[in-house]
Amino acid sequence: MVSHYLFTRTPADLPSRISHYFTPLFKELKMSYIIAISSSKGGPGKTNTVANLADYWALKGKKVAMLDSDPNKNLSKWYNKKAFDDAFAGVSLQTLEDEEQIIDAAEAAAQEHDIVLIDVAGVRSRALLYAAGIADLVIVPAQPSEDDIDEAINTIEAVKSAGKLAKRDIKYRVLLSQTRKGTIVLEHAAKQFEEINNIKIFRTTIGQREAHKQARFYGTTVMRTEPKSPAAEDFTNLGKEIDKVLKEEAKLQKQAA
Repeated sequence: MVSHYLFTRTPADLPSRISHYFTPLFKELKMSYIIAISSSKGGPGKTNTVANLADYWALKGKKVAMLDSDPNKNLSKWYNKKAFDDAFAGVSLQTLEDEEQIIDAAEAAAQEHDIVLIDVAGVRSRALLYAAGIADLVIVPAQPSEDDIDEAINTIEAVKSAGKLAKRDIKYRVLLSQTRKGTIVLEHAAKQFEEINNIKIFRTTIGQREAHKQARFYGTTVMRTEPKSPAAEDFTNLGKEIDKVLKEEAKLQKQAA
């Protein structure tokens, strides 16, 4: 049983419905996980990551809820094309118009779904604070470029701040995306995160592939259009890696209970 955190208090500068600081309260739910995917910079494939991970778990028979809290609403635009219809029946979408909805929406979705994925804007938003505070895992997609690395580091710092408010360690991983294997910039980016800044990254990277762009146009995912392709393999490997991280977290929570 995974315990999620119900926040009844937040910093004084946050909405008055919850006051002064975060207090983690264990709330018994069915076995479910909340994952926030956040990026403050366009281009690293945040929405594509949410969509393909949702499909990865849906294909494994899981019930998945997606919460779109990004002001651009790219996830909602993709989902509403409805190209998948019955094939994607295990996945639901809730579009959030107010960042203050995130905590309640995530808690409610976790009671009815196995996986809750929150598409959230990056470091300069309160939405990230809310999403990270309620999440079992925060994923930060980043391209192997100097600007993306800097933005990802800032996002991780915001996640750590949310952890201090919540009085718990929030698990996070950087996901290197739009990559080309074997390149110097990919090696350099990995080194920047792990060796220089002590930031954990996924071993899996998401390659730069046309298949993703085509799937987005059709309102589907590479998991459906090209299930045996390298593009789909990337997300299958990522999903397996996330499953492992979440199982480890559940084990730690059980030991601490």
